[in-house]
Amino acid sequence: MLNSSAAISNPFRRIARCITLFITGCTILLSLAYPQAKKIDSIRELLKSSGLPDSQRIAHLNQLAFWLNRDSTNEALVYANEAYLLALKTGNKPAQITSLLNLSEGYLYNDSYEQSLEYAFTTLDLSRSLSSDPDIANAYTNLGWIFYDTENGNYALQYHRNALELYQKTGIKAKQATALNAIGLVFQLKNEYDSARKYFDQSLQMAQAENLPGTISAAYNNIGICENARGRYTEAVNFFRKALEIESKRPDAPLSQAETLNQMAYSMVMLKNYPEAEAILKQSRTLIENASSNTKKEKLLDNLNISSQLYQALGNYKQAFTDLQEYTNVRNQIVTRNKSDAVAALKTKKETQEKETELKELAAEKQLRAFQRNVLALCIVLIIIIGLLFYSKLKQKQRKEKELEEIKQALIRKDLDNTLLEKAALQDKLKYKDAELKNYALFISQRNELVRSFIDDLSDLKLEGDGKKESQTRFNKMMQKFQHDLDINKEAQDFNLSVDEIHKDFFFNLLQKYPELTENERRLCAQIRLNLSIKDIASLNNISVKSAEMARYRLRKQFSLEHGDNLNDFLKQF
Repeated sequence: MLNSSAAISNPFRRIARCITLFITGCTILLSLAYPQAKKIDSIRELLKSSGLPDSQRIAHLNQLAFWLNRDSTNEALVYANEAYLLALKTGNKPAQITSLLNLSEGYLYNDSYEQSLEYAFTTLDLSRSLSSDPDIANAYTNLGWIFYDTENGNYALQYHRNALELYQKTGIKAKQATALNAIGLVFQLKNEYDSARKYFDQSLQMAQAENLPGTISAAYNNIGICENARGRYTEAVNFFRKALEIESKRPDAPLSQAETLNQMAYSMVMLKNYPEAEAILKQSRTLIENASSNTKKEKLLDNLNISSQLYQALGNYKQAFTDLQEYTNVRNQIVTRNKSDAVAALKTKKETQEKETELKELAAEKQLRAFQRNVLALCIVLIIIIGLLFYSKLKQKQRKEKELEEIKQALIRKDLDNTLLEKAALQDKLKYKDAELKNYALFISQRNELVRSFIDDLSDLKLEGDGKKESQTRFNKMMQKFQHDLDINKEAQDFNLSVDEIHKDFFFNLLQKYPELTENERRLCAQIRLNLSIKDIASLNNISVKSAEMARYRLRKQFSLEHGDNLNDFLKQF
């Protein structure tokens, strides 16, 4: 059974970011008086001159770094680093900002997120010191893409919105259209397709008014992805064809065409037009293999995933498995959860350092100090309560797991004559353990709701006095910390590990009959089997109720259940 959201799964959302960055670069490059390649060669010759003034040398180095970032990132990083060192030596701060931004973008293309984040924050600090709104907006945009790539939707949305506000202030229409498209992509990352579509439509309208073909094609492509996610595959194909009509006139953008072809192929697979889907995928694969850009592996990732689904639908499981193996290898080269966590940790560290400086400046204000102590005390009490509840549940879970293991070992040593009786006892224990797991799941759900409620209460709290701005900033930091903890959802991960361990037989039997189930689908089956409500399942997995209902609906279709069939009863058969 094909997954209707497969074409926009988390690794593929990075592809849309690359398309947007590519469009921005192409828009600038097309304004050059003569071809880029000739200009690159010309600047390289100029740099060989020993008598070139430092200011010109820095400008040329930064130009080369900008042009080479996408297709020759490592070489671009060398030029950007040389430009930055020379700008530091001469005290040229505007040139430092340009160099730092080039370094941040280069490391982002190389998937070195920690380094990219460090340079982006340095760019932001320096731009703020010069009160340069365009440079601040560019830094915000780069920060938005870093957190988008590492799937930190809340942070990505925050920075892209900040960038949009500054672009609106400066009146740069092309940048506004790109920022609107970026915000739409973040909502798409969060599976909020109605909001995403609204921003894509705004981006398309502005791009058409400003005659920006690259942004227009990107908007059509992204709208098509939204339509795919909604199951409107015919409408999606129409938008992809509009995008291809524009991209076919831009031979300098083969990977943009490849991405649109990938998405159209997915629509064709879902429409069961398998021959056309196969032909489109082969056309896209040719474009990808002939490209030299660092981002080609992301397009290849998309192509392999859809190809695997196509051959699975055609019954060619050998080819489907081959494509899936290659997809896994490529995906592991792009992004891992450890990288995402490391980026989030660096952001927290950066914000913590900034807040510590602010607190030192406000140390003389007694009223603010008292207020801070009260808020911190409240937070500590809440954290202690949550920690104690979690620790208690964890110890209880470990004790029950140990008892269950002892029971299993005892059953192995029993004679065959007592097998039936021992199985009955084990079933009782498993039922009891299921009840414990359900209680633990409900605890996590309630804990998540408590944290969300606490965040909402903090956001509604009105601050007064001279320290209003600083206090609000501290509040925002605390809310982001709680939101970060909520996004990580470590307790849910522990819960899933416990379910995997206790119900090995259930998962084995289920996968014997339905081997195509994904890990998330298997976990959803176990949660439904525990009689968890849709609301609790959504809270446990930190997703919306609508997403949980759609996942349950896809399971019913995958199991070919009739309208009157009970999914819970069906799962208990395994």
